Amino acid sequence: MARRTSLATVVVGVLIAVLAQLATLALVSSTATGWVTRASAPTAYPAPSGPIAGATASPTPTVAQTTGPVEVTDAVQRGVVLISGRTGNQGVAGTGMVLTADGYVLTNYHVVRSTSSVTATVALTGRHYTATLVGRDATKDVALLKLEGASRLDVVTLDQDPVAIGDAVVAAGNANGQGFVSANRGNVQALNTSIQVRSASENDPPQRLRGLIQANAAAWPGDSGGPMFDAQGEVLGMTTAGGTTDESDEDRRVYGVPIAAAMQVVTQVRAGDESGTVVIGPKAYLGVVVESDDTAQEVVITRVEASTPASRAGLRTGDIITSLDGHPIGSRADLSTALDGIEPGSTVDIGWTTSSGRERTGTVTVTASSIN
Repeated sequence: MARRTSLATVVVGVLIAVLAQLATLALVSSTATGWVTRASAPTAYPAPSGPIAGATASPTPTVAQTTGPVEVTDAVQRGVVLISGRTGNQGVAGTGMVLTADGYVLTNYHVVRSTSSVTATVALTGRHYTATLVGRDATKDVALLKLEGASRLDVVTLDQDPVAIGDAVVAAGNANGQGFVSANRGNVQALNTSIQVRSASENDPPQRLRGLIQANAAAWPGDSGGPMFDAQGEVLGMTTAGGTTDESDEDRRVYGVPIAAAMQVVTQVRAGDESGTVVIGPKAYLGVVVESDDTAQEVVITRVEASTPASRAGLRTGDIITSLDGHPIGSRADLSTALDGIEPGSTVDIGWTTSSGRERTGTVTVTASSIN
């Protein structure tokens, strides 16, 4: 098997399709649908409905709760960037946090997934930078970007203290892709929460996230990747998903990746350690679009892009991919995981069943993608 080993400072490539990832704050609901922020219509997004699904909650805190908007001072904006990207003809928006003065930025992977270009704007100064995706861990929804030509940037301060139920939090970010920072306060409601979320792109598989912080601060599409501050203004988590338990805005919930967990991924990426679920450098590109039904027990090809590894290997629309690089393939998530483990330029075995029912095997030489 061809395994990934090298660190590459290039944009990470496409997984299985060219269709774009549009969600910038994943909505947790009974249907696990994504919230969408498009640059052309920043205030248009689906209203959440239904109970929040799949959450493992700690006891409800007994301390007094305080929620609502807060004033956005320079301290709140310091080290925050507003992220925008392109997915084909559409724009996406999110938030990020500056970790180093030379421009390493932490954000959610779903903010930049399937984008062809990413720009980060420093909230305090308005200065724009082209951003490159250096590495990510899809299972934790964590991505590390590098801003080209950046220097002497202000950075966020990371919290080193344990998080407890009832702790005050402030979630800040680029809500609805508005182009400036807004913030809302709340309190930690639960720890070690597990939820399943999905993005707006039909070609990105749903992802179960574990070990999250749950708070009752309001958050909106575009806040993903932004800071969840504690009472001292230090970052205790990264806003990742949100939703409500009913159709009102009175019971909003926000879920965040603990900052320590996010920084474990960052440290591993910067060390060039591509073990486990961390991927560094370009993704392997196969050149197929597959059916988006996550309940299906097979991966049916709906389109094969011309002049791609898949087309050269002989795959056709209607074929079913059954194995790749020695891994059985029974879902889009399986295909995504297998591609993440293959170094671009490698030749690997592939198995498929044709639309007429004939089982076939062959080899495919995957390339590096230009899509995140």
